[in-house]
Order: sequence, then C-alpha cells, then structure tokens
Amino acid sequence: MIKDAPKKTSVVLEQLTVKPLKILLIRDTSEMAGLSKVFERDYGELFKFISENGLKPDKVMAFYLNYQDPVTLEAAVEVDRLPERLSGRITSRTIEGGNAVVAHYTGPYEDLPIPYNEIAKWLKDHNKQARDLPFEVYLNEPSQVKDKYGLKTDVYQMLK
Repeated sequence: MIKDAPKKTSVVLEQLTVKPLKILLIRDTSEMAGLSKVFERDYGELFKFISENGLKPDKVMAFYLNYQDPVTLEAAVEVDRLPERLSGRITSRTIEGGNAVVAHYTGPYEDLPIPYNEIAKWLKDHNKQARDLPFEVYLNEPSQVKDKYGLKTDVYQMLK
C-alpha cells in the first residue's frame, strides 16, 4: 500500500519596502472557533461599502489585537482612497509605509504561528525591532481552495 506523503507548510522570508496603505476596517471579537463566520460577515460589510462608494479594493487583511479567546481582531481591506464618510462599524486608517519583513506562508490557518515564529527569529538574528502590530494578508479565498495546505497568507511585520 502506498501512503500519501505528509503535507508540509512553507515559509519564505523577504525584507521589502511597503508603501503607505489606506485601509477600511471593522474591529470585532470572536471565539477562535467562530473566526470564519465573523470574517465572512465583516468582509461582506466592507466589500458592500467599497462597492457602494466606488472604491477599488486591494489587499484583504487582518490584524489581531490579542490571541486569547475571545480574540479581538480587525478585518481590513486596502482601498485606493479613503472616503469622506464612513458608515456603521467601518473605520479607516493609514498604515505608514517603510521597511518590513514579510513571511510568505503556505499552509493551514491553524499553523499560522509558524510564520510569526520565523519573523520573531529573523528580527532577533538581524538585530531589528518591530513597529506596530503584524498583519496578515490573505492571498486566496479559503472557499476556493480544496486543500488547506494550499492556503496562501503573507504575514507583514513593519520595522523600526
């Protein structure tokens, strides 16, 4: 009998310069087990607002303010411009650009501590300091990916 090879995650680190990011976001809380429903609701609300206001979306992002249940998070979408008026739970922010280290991660969301640990090791090895919270950028849609080991996420950590 032939066994399937064990599936693996991958992380590739890259240092780069990030342009300032204009984002719309919704702060929310969720139990870890319910994150996907919260994200679905929050991104639905953000994309509806973006469409209604003629904005162009870019990166689909998330910031985690804490990792303990209940998790406090910000679901965010980069846009081409910030509108004059916001509605409901939607707020806006500009992330200052600058140098960053990015972990290009492929694998299931439950293994996302792996790229965060790689970034922490990189910061220590390169004598660099983090600026602000790291954030995740989702590069593909989970409902369109058949195997969770095909999920692609970039984890950004801005540098001082």
